[in-house]
Amino acid sequence: MNILRNPVHAWTRVLFVTALLCGIAGSASAQSARPPGVPEAGKSERIDDILKRGTLKVGVTPSFPWLFRNKTGKGDEWRGSSWVLAKAYADALGVKLEPVPVSNETKVPIVVSGGVDMTISSLAETDARKQVVDFVTYSVATFCIFGLNTNPKAAAIKSIGQLDNPDLTFAAYVGTNQANWIPKTFPKAKIRGVTGSGQAPVDELLAGRADFVVGDSPLEPIFKNAYKTMFSIPADCSKSDVNPVPIGHAVAKNQPVFLEFLKGVEKKIDAKVKQEDADSIKFAYEFPDQI
Repeated sequence: MNILRNPVHAWTRVLFVTALLCGIAGSASAQSARPPGVPEAGKSERIDDILKRGTLKVGVTPSFPWLFRNKTGKGDEWRGSSWVLAKAYADALGVKLEPVPVSNETKVPIVVSGGVDMTISSLAETDARKQVVDFVTYSVATFCIFGLNTNPKAAAIKSIGQLDNPDLTFAAYVGTNQANWIPKTFPKAKIRGVTGSGQAPVDELLAGRADFVVGDSPLEPIFKNAYKTMFSIPADCSKSDVNPVPIGHAVAKNQPVFLEFLKGVEKKIDAKVKQEDADSIKFAYEFPDQI
């Protein structure tokens, strides 16, 4: 005759085994829940951290037309091709976007230090930057030079060749591609480095501290709407071929799996990203006050 001894201990063993099996099942479920196409656990520490956190941390600072604030009152806080692509990254990873404000001075260092997973503030892919970060290329930019026709020195300039002049002063935000490009292109001209963020330091023109600023070509409708006395070289910025340079998102080096994953996402929606560039520029011409 069998005698049931210590039924409490028997039930304890049953509960322990049940919990263990549930734990194993839960772990397997978590692994299977990894979005399709995402590298498996252990392949990329960055991706594993992002999935664990539940957010993709991206550095943001305005740079039209790639990334600019949405002032329409509808939709996301940001818009532009850079934002469209960043949302696609997050969707592919199954996480939310977490924008982190950065400045022109910090948008690269914060990537290198790991403060963000990547920066989606548009970055020109210069040789110097390629030494410290890797890029996911998604667009291209050219420059336009802006001045005020109320400034006699500026108004007298009719071509790019005349800009290399010791009597002329350029202003540029420190840490931008413009700040590096100006002294190389116009070595005889003076340059004022300005701390801050934004499209270009137009206030330096208005205050008479500079004769010209350099900005991305799509800024033309915004600037000329806001400043009625502004002119550009060339006169039609949409036809500018000055300093064509690739534009991309930056990630810290030595993350090959993460980088290739991001490039794969960009490739899939490249047509949508390029269309967003065109739509943003068209929007700026129609509603320059919204930029």
